[in-house]
Amino acid sequence: MSYQVLARKWRPKKFQDLVGQSHVTRALQNAIINKKIGHAYMLVGTRGVGKTTVARLFAKAIRCENLTPDGNACGECKACLDFDTETSMNVIEIDGASNNSVDNIRELISNVHYLPTSGKYKVYIIDEVHMLSTNAFNALLKTLEEPPAHVVFIFATTEVQKLLGTVLSRCQRFDLRHISVQDLVSHLKHIAQVEGIKFEREELIEQIAVLGRGSARDSLSLLDQVLTTSQDNVVTEENLTSSLGVAGPSSLKNILESLYAGDVERLSKIYNKLLEENVPVKNIASGLLDELFSDLKSAVNKTLSPAEMIWIYETMAKETSWIFTSISPEKSFEVLLYKVTLRRSFFTNKISRTEVVTTRSEKAAPVAAPVAQEPKSVASILQQELEKAEVEAKASVKPSEEIPAPVQTETVQASNKVADSDLTWEGFLDYLNSKSPASASNLEQGNIISPLRLENGELNVELGFGFSGQVFHDYLSDAEVHQKVVGHLADFFNVERTKVNLQLVQVQSDENFVSTAAIKEQKAEVSLQEKIENFKNNPLLKEAEKIFNAKVDKVIIDPPKK
Repeated sequence: MSYQVLARKWRPKKFQDLVGQSHVTRALQNAIINKKIGHAYMLVGTRGVGKTTVARLFAKAIRCENLTPDGNACGECKACLDFDTETSMNVIEIDGASNNSVDNIRELISNVHYLPTSGKYKVYIIDEVHMLSTNAFNALLKTLEEPPAHVVFIFATTEVQKLLGTVLSRCQRFDLRHISVQDLVSHLKHIAQVEGIKFEREELIEQIAVLGRGSARDSLSLLDQVLTTSQDNVVTEENLTSSLGVAGPSSLKNILESLYAGDVERLSKIYNKLLEENVPVKNIASGLLDELFSDLKSAVNKTLSPAEMIWIYETMAKETSWIFTSISPEKSFEVLLYKVTLRRSFFTNKISRTEVVTTRSEKAAPVAAPVAQEPKSVASILQQELEKAEVEAKASVKPSEEIPAPVQTETVQASNKVADSDLTWEGFLDYLNSKSPASASNLEQGNIISPLRLENGELNVELGFGFSGQVFHDYLSDAEVHQKVVGHLADFFNVERTKVNLQLVQVQSDENFVSTAAIKEQKAEVSLQEKIENFKNNPLLKEAEKIFNAKVDKVIIDPPKK
């Protein structure tokens, strides 16, 4: 016997065999059992979800002379045997794409008045019915509205929006869904077990199901294709890559691991190896987006915050679209991968030039002997005065109490004297920023709503979040994340983990609540404005304005030099 592809070999023989369409099969079985058969049905869905199969199962069942209790055809009566011949004159199946003229339809409806030679009904199945011409539809309308009692029409279409409302109103409509990945995986596993097909890893089955895009037929066709390169019916990742031109699960996971960790060198090796194996860059991109979305939904990567995961996915999804129109999509996509992998270098907090100057000025330096200096230009003097003004501005910044804040968080209320003055909430955030910048950033979206208490080796922290910070409150409330923060608090304040009581509170009103991040931003803005004002009021600058009969219109503070 000649080889039969899996999609045909495993075409369902009864309603229960259909994958993922129980909402349709259940309704049709009830109609059969209760003998409430309509005269026209419309089956809607994308390719490979089972439209034609449902039409054939239903046609066979309504003609069966000895139905099973669950509404399936018996397969043994005269009508069932007639159906199985595939040349039955009682079940006429045509393709709307190749029989779309008005003459084709006139020929079809000219025979509707003849009674079936077996069974109760004569069934007309028209696949891709949206391909019929307007004149063909008009010729069909009258018969479709009032057909003989023994005639049932079953239509199938992938583009229901192209059908006339007058046609749809005469049919009972059933929409078939995309089959879920879980259902496809179960279906493929069952077939593999019966057919003696073995997989190197279960992830390969899932990848074939994902590539099937909700279609049972497409999934089985892909499995057939993979089997052509396998030996002894054993499917490996190499078979998958070579036969389908896609990146295997392990390659995709290794790329993502490198991307998450910021390892550009490892990522580049894996990516270029896939290109050497002739995997199209479009397939690599599609596979990575699927894996990224899966990680985002399941929160697999706990080292990254949800916000960072969302940024990674959004950036990849947005910028991938234009890459395939570029001159060199392979290189363009590799650069995009580098960009996302090196993302943290773009957002690292830089030390401003003012902070550097201040730090240096605070350190004691040996007094050097006077050195004769050359006369300085006006520009160099102004530059020197700018730096001096910056130092003075840093020293004259008003205390943080003048910036609105919900509570004072500068001190730790402790029964025992704390020797280290840095044991404050701000000190903890600075410490955490060196250990885990992402965790520190999440905590800064909230603020202390009651003073820290360190008593008898026990630390109590009450951290509040405003309405806009709810996502950070929810993230930090996760048991694993919460325990990590408790561990950092225990290390910094030198107490046992069991003695740390960290409470996360969602404040009821944002009116008087200001997050730590907002306070830092306000301080930076105040500091910048004071620098500008101090520079504008510098006596040397005022004198220069008089000399040149000019006025400083705008002051720009240069960003720190790298």
